[in-house]
Amino acid sequence: MRYRFIARNGPEEDPPPLARLLRGSGGRGGKTRLQLYLSMLWLARNESKPVFSNPAQAWALLLGYGNSAPGTRRVQDALSWLNREAFVELRRRPGASSAVHLLSDAGTGRAYEPPGIAIKQAKNRAQREEHLYVQLPSSLWTNGWIMELSGAAIAMYLVLLHERRGENKQVWLSPRIGRERYDISDETRRKGLSELAQHELVKVSRRPLHQGLFEDELRTRNVYDLNPDTLGRLEPGQTAAHHFSQPAPYDPFEGIDGS
Repeated sequence: MRYRFIARNGPEEDPPPLARLLRGSGGRGGKTRLQLYLSMLWLARNESKPVFSNPAQAWALLLGYGNSAPGTRRVQDALSWLNREAFVELRRRPGASSAVHLLSDAGTGRAYEPPGIAIKQAKNRAQREEHLYVQLPSSLWTNGWIMELSGAAIAMYLVLLHERRGENKQVWLSPRIGRERYDISDETRRKGLSELAQHELVKVSRRPLHQGLFEDELRTRNVYDLNPDTLGRLEPGQTAAHHFSQPAPYDPFEGIDGS
């Protein structure tokens, strides 16, 4: 997903899409919205303007909610929110289930175009920079981590990927940067980083960092190293992904928004 999905350029700008997904109305629904939208980006691969017609039950299985009415309802509610907020567009199709059209991860409301393709088509540096992106490993889904991790942990993993900018380096993330660049609360930052550390998805160490203008102004801070190898470890529910391709009739408009 694009950098613009994760971060904004300054605190005066609107919240980035990642923060909007987490904070939208519905409490716990923030995790479902984030899981569902990231899963669509993963399944889109390098396809332009992807369209999904999978049943809500299949999405629920992929996300670890089981084959139950509450799980299906959570997916329906998430689809409804994503449609209202222009992350997807739901379109009715006569005689068939409604189609879910994926929209831009930059939050523009335009049809989704893979960032890699957009970079190749860019005519100048400024256009290329609009489509710079990070990649989540497939093992987040195939090994069940998408089910195991909270919305805060997934969000902070994305934030750390963005902070690294493709480099293998330690990351220090201050509360001010968390709020101004990512519009993520201190509570979400602390919760997400703590959970990632507990799962050994990040390694936490202490490092002295310069503060102010003088060399002797040092403070010790937590720094984070991503440990992507841990994602290769299987987690509970890792076999659910194979259910996703099983077809079943479903209309995502049914039962949501009063329709």
